[in-house]
Amino acid sequence: MTYAMGEYYERVSDYDLEYQSQSEQDVPFWKELVVRYTPQRVLELACGSGRIGLELLRGLGDFALEGLDIAPEMLAVYQRKLEREPEALQRRVTLHEGDMCDYELPNKGTFDLIFLSFNSVSHLYELEQQLSTFKTTYDHLTLGGRFVIDTFLPDIDYLSNALNRPSYVYLEDEIESPANDFTMLLYTSRKYDQIEQVQHTVWIHEKFFLTGEHERYLTNLDMHVFFPRELQLLFLATDFSIEAIYGSYDWKPFGKGTRQIVVGRKR
Repeated sequence: MTYAMGEYYERVSDYDLEYQSQSEQDVPFWKELVVRYTPQRVLELACGSGRIGLELLRGLGDFALEGLDIAPEMLAVYQRKLEREPEALQRRVTLHEGDMCDYELPNKGTFDLIFLSFNSVSHLYELEQQLSTFKTTYDHLTLGGRFVIDTFLPDIDYLSNALNRPSYVYLEDEIESPANDFTMLLYTSRKYDQIEQVQHTVWIHEKFFLTGEHERYLTNLDMHVFFPRELQLLFLATDFSIEAIYGSYDWKPFGKGTRQIVVGRKR
């Protein structure tokens, strides 16, 4: 089966704009996590354009950070952002183009923290991809190292509305550009396949410029929906122990929020 993913990430500047508000929610969590665990070598899977990684580097700690992403467009933007940072910070970062299902890095076996943030695990559609990612990540961790995944907690009412048919069109956000030269409206329509556990989303991006011009384009994004026991079993099936599960970015217990943030540990 073919899944839609790549085109959603091709317009990196729009992607960064769309997710700037997300950084206000999850970046403080990741910065606190680094402070709590004091890692020396960190790997971010699906690192994108550096939305989280750069913020971690500017925070506390002197860890080395590596980033892996399958999209060269994202990595190119990450690199350009990195070049605007102080040299000392730049020296701490290594970026890799690759697939998180099957990667082999020079520092394999030495990472004490590997993380996969904000729903990126949902790009693992097939069971073989999922198991391969978890096993490969396990092999890249040092003994006692942690693998942390953050994804959404499925909303049954939300999914049932899109069960095997397109849902209503939802207005997701209204965003002003940093230069105040356009406003972007984001809409979605979703269809949920309960057999494959895949949510097929059509994103509608509309830009209204001060000049009076208007741009509209559509992208498709497919996401595997992970139910809690399923995600936990992937950790256990690949020899991780589960150290903690949080329900929100403010460290609430699992079930007290809209997230499932699972901390697995290599034993």
